[in-house]
Amino acid sequence: MGSAIAARLAHPSSQIVLLLGDGAIGFSLIEIDSLVRHKLPVVMIVGNNSAWGLEKHPMQSLFGYDVAADLGHQTRYDQVAIALGAGGEFVTDPSKIGAALDRAFASGIPYLVNIATDPAIAYPRTTTGI
Repeated sequence: MGSAIAARLAHPSSQIVLLLGDGAIGFSLIEIDSLVRHKLPVVMIVGNNSAWGLEKHPMQSLFGYDVAADLGHQTRYDQVAIALGAGGEFVTDPSKIGAALDRAFASGIPYLVNIATDPAIAYPRTTTGI
């Protein structure tokens, strides 16, 4: 979030888009207040897979289970954004993502699009050979 704020301040005429997961937005959600107070229209796209994906999937593949890695779609980051003075919406239908992004870009305010994704899909991983 801090990088998006800095990018918007450094390039006020550029459209800034922040892509992050639901775990990451949980750490920096309050920074939306800074975007609102300083009138910095950044579009935030949250891939909400209801989990700490980088923790959950490795635990499952290594141990066959995971511990404390589930977050849940019930956490409505979009509603928190609205409560802080930004725009926001929750998208569960992939065919509606384009329209949600159009509204976000047209809004002229900080806007969070919270997109529900499949929690079963693991992120691609690479190994370092260690």
